[in-house]
Amino acid sequence: MIARWLGLNILTVLLILLWSWHQGCDSNQILLGKVLAQAAFILFLINLNMYFLFLLIRKSKIRKVKVTLAKTSKRMMKYHIAIAIPASMLILIHAVIMISVRLEDLWQAKAVSGIATLIVLSVLIFSGMLRRRKSTGKRRKFHYMLAFLFFVFVFLHVFV
Repeated sequence: MIARWLGLNILTVLLILLWSWHQGCDSNQILLGKVLAQAAFILFLINLNMYFLFLLIRKSKIRKVKVTLAKTSKRMMKYHIAIAIPASMLILIHAVIMISVRLEDLWQAKAVSGIATLIVLSVLIFSGMLRRRKSTGKRRKFHYMLAFLFFVFVFLHVFV
């Protein structure tokens, strides 16, 4: 199951890279914006994979596997915020670059989906801050549901 999940992650990253390459770019600024967004996507994918790790812990029947995954997840969670902050900053830089280069195209589907994705990201970050302040079951569930919603919005933004 882990091999399938990692394969799906690799396939997703390759699909986005190939799609970006297929789309091409008009200028070096757009190329820079795309590269920054792709790096941010990989960082967010790492953070999203923490949910899969927790799911494996819950679903596993073998105690040794649970203990190993729990130790791994404990180490990974220390870096959750440290990964999310640079990823969010890369997304903001991506947005600034794309808006400055394509100011006249702000009402096209790609830009609108990007703005909507940025709004979802803002709510996701806010929910993470609330969760860090006081972690409750509702806040945890809301945060990871927003993470999946953000992931869907990213896909819509990439492939529009």
